[in-house]
Amino acid sequence: MRKEYVGLGVRQLKEFNEALFGKWCWGLLVDRGGLWYRVLVPREDGGRSGSIWWREVSRIRDGTAGGDDGWFEGCVVRRVGDGYSTLFWHDRWYGDVPFWIRFSRLFDLALNKSITIKDTFSLGWGATGGGWQWRRVLWVWEEELLEECRLLLSNVYLQPLSFDVWQWQPDPNEGYSVRGVYAMLTNQKMPHVRQCDELVWHKQVLLKVSIFAWRLLRDRLPTKSNLVNHGILDVEASLCVLGCGCVEDARHLFLECSCFGPLWPLVRSWIGFDGVDHCDITHHCVQFEYYTGGLKSRRSFLQLIWLLTMWVIWNERNNRLFKQKQNSIAHLLDIVKYHSLWWMKVKNVVFMFGDHMWWSSPLSCLGIGNHLL
Repeated sequence: MRKEYVGLGVRQLKEFNEALFGKWCWGLLVDRGGLWYRVLVPREDGGRSGSIWWREVSRIRDGTAGGDDGWFEGCVVRRVGDGYSTLFWHDRWYGDVPFWIRFSRLFDLALNKSITIKDTFSLGWGATGGGWQWRRVLWVWEEELLEECRLLLSNVYLQPLSFDVWQWQPDPNEGYSVRGVYAMLTNQKMPHVRQCDELVWHKQVLLKVSIFAWRLLRDRLPTKSNLVNHGILDVEASLCVLGCGCVEDARHLFLECSCFGPLWPLVRSWIGFDGVDHCDITHHCVQFEYYTGGLKSRRSFLQLIWLLTMWVIWNERNNRLFKQKQNSIAHLLDIVKYHSLWWMKVKNVVFMFGDHMWWSSPLSCLGIGNHLL
């Protein structure tokens, strides 16, 4: 068996230990009926009083306290079959957070917080379905939350002849292996992802946009491709909402789609520079924000524009999918211009430039010139 070594034949111990502890995390998911689980977990799952071993397992499982950016959680997906063994509110089966977090207000009001997906589906999760039982009548804004939740569920279909299973996304066929995870953790691409992490946080960008970008760089957005991988959508429902006939994964949607792809040349033309877009999202992020080289003010501006453009594309995709509303590419460019001006003004009270000047020459407004090369 081939082994992975670095330097003078020395294994990278930190990554190797992470992979070993990750094996226990995987066992906690897939072997809950085993004797070791029934004996060990109730004894150890006491929070801070647990053993050093248990705290390390919990750290990696939950992605906390330096657990390499939550690598374990990001690689585990719940494939829903009949919905019998998956809790509707508590398990992470749709997107990258459980429904009790995503719709915390509805969860607080739900009478049955331990209901399974199968029972929710059987009772009905439509507008008048019995799957929704509340402690009181919902207020208007709570009804809007429920409608958002129902829209997400509108394309979910259970498979009565299939069981719910946990799947190791990097290797769905073989599952978790220490060797495979060690190779993943020592892969040279990981520092590049961490470099992008530094670029998603910006003091003039809304927090929810930065969180969205963080999820995007880890491919954790609920694109149709990811929903198919989670077993939430059928393969036939994986095509791009734009009707271009391609599978809707993140790279296609944000960079390659014939409808959304042309937005990037328009944005670059508005700013005042030419370039060729990279076809990988993480490389595209770094490439776009470092077009200007080392000048910090220019890089900060391009960072804001990249985050905003991605956010605009995602919102337009959702509007077309859930609300049957659409804007032209020219209008999307106007949205980028308008919101970038608004974000700049919110954090900078002395920023006095109006729409017309910003529309024609944003770099001049910022006092950083209009030639980036």
